[in-house]
Amino acid sequence: MVAAPIPLIITRPEGAGAAFVQALPPDLRSRFHVMYNPLIEIVSVEGTPLVGEHDAVIFTSANGVRFAPDGQGRVAYCVGAATTKAAGQNGWRSRCLGQTADALIAELIAIRPAHRLWHLSGIHARGDVVQRLSDAGIEAVREPLYDQRTLSLSPEIKRVLDGAGPVVVPLFSPRTAAQFARECPENASPLLLALSAAVAHPLAVLKRASVDIAANPSAPAMQAGLEKLITRVSLG
Repeated sequence: MVAAPIPLIITRPEGAGAAFVQALPPDLRSRFHVMYNPLIEIVSVEGTPLVGEHDAVIFTSANGVRFAPDGQGRVAYCVGAATTKAAGQNGWRSRCLGQTADALIAELIAIRPAHRLWHLSGIHARGDVVQRLSDAGIEAVREPLYDQRTLSLSPEIKRVLDGAGPVVVPLFSPRTAAQFARECPENASPLLLALSAAVAHPLAVLKRASVDIAANPSAPAMQAGLEKLITRVSLG
């Protein structure tokens, strides 16, 4: 008998959530019943950053690229392959400086760029990128381009989480994880997969949940984590 697909609740913003699911290997995707419930809504804020002709930018997420002006050949220092690719497609000479903000900061301190750096980010940004660079003597400013408004779990999703069967929820940011922890029904016992230890931290309040952490903060590692979870569920 073929096992019934397990609910996979995707909490990423709409475009990013669909892209993650589409990138899953077909055989893995077929083992899940995908349900979308974004917990963060990305909205633009007013204003245009005054990035100079000889300035460079920092992108720690693809959303920064989405709301930034065209690169016009200027340099962009990026976190992660997806953000680097998006920046390149938007006219930036993009360079990947690691998978985390910490790695990017260490690389920039080693490189010590001569040009002014603009961190084009969301209102809720982590890592103190600009402060840490400034403390190291590197000229940097932060310009928020978008807001990340929290959303609620739908009644349908809450019923699924409250059900008897296994439910898998991948989580990609500390803010989304914190919102999920606030919204998750008290008696639910979801199988959670966090992008990093920082993402897992807000989930500690969910005493009945199982929390796995991806081997590294990347989409391939999250795919591998889902493979492990579904195998564990299958083996009972």
